[in-house]
Amino acid sequence: MKKIAMYMVALGALAAYGCSSQEKGDSDFQWQVDKFADIKILRYQVPDFDSLSLGQKKLVFFLSQAALSGRDILWDQNYKYNLAVRRTLEAIYTGYDGDRTTPNFEKFVTYLKRVWFSNGIHHHYSNEKFIPEFSKEYFAELVANTPERSFPKELGTLIEMQSLLVPIIFDPEVARFRVNQTQGVDLVASSAMNYYEGVTQKEAEDFYAKMVNPKDTQPISYGLNSKLVKENGLVFEKVWKVGGMYSAAIEKIVYWLQKAEAVAENDIQKQTIRHLIDYLSSFTRLFMTTCLINIFQR
Repeated sequence: MKKIAMYMVALGALAAYGCSSQEKGDSDFQWQVDKFADIKILRYQVPDFDSLSLGQKKLVFFLSQAALSGRDILWDQNYKYNLAVRRTLEAIYTGYDGDRTTPNFEKFVTYLKRVWFSNGIHHHYSNEKFIPEFSKEYFAELVANTPERSFPKELGTLIEMQSLLVPIIFDPEVARFRVNQTQGVDLVASSAMNYYEGVTQKEAEDFYAKMVNPKDTQPISYGLNSKLVKENGLVFEKVWKVGGMYSAAIEKIVYWLQKAEAVAENDIQKQTIRHLIDYLSSFTRLFMTTCLINIFQR
């Protein structure tokens, strides 16, 4: 399966930079924020952040905003209906008029937190879909007691929305694996990852095999910035770029990267950020051999 889009590397670079010189913090510091299902949410002290210059703080902020601007892209890449599920659950969480003190509502909140944490409906480690501990009937009750205006309009009426989402949320066999690694099965067709649509593993392999240049001593990573789809019998790519797939979000990413470029501390940082901007703005199949973490090495 394909790698996570390269823009997310920015967030990892920030984490490595911000925590690199972490010291022992206050003994009264509350490091555990929340605990649910098999998950603990932790937080960390970054005492050296205040010692950064204003320009360095701006660089960290701009890069973090670039990463956050691509958050929904990651959700959509993890599974085609992740955003529909999240927005529906959030509509219920903010607008539900019923009793919020019942065990069932607590189970609903736990499920929502799991979806938030995993960037979708599949477990962050096992890749298998996790199922709510509340029933389909209770979900219908939640929807019925939430103002209709709160729900995503693109999902249609409440009946149409529930018809779409109930099997996605409750049926263990629908989109069972985000990434299926079972030997002997079609890994593309049986995985919920939204990097392919309507194509088989063989069709995907054949499509990219035709692009390979056996004489290329520095081969690029084909398909790194695209979704492979099949429509009307034809297999083609929908490229993630400004003016292409995810354009609105990528334009925001580029906006923040341009701000980061303007406050970069040296030519290496500027060049690395510029490469990423070009990558997100062009159809050209650029292979990012330089990770954004290099920004902070000089």
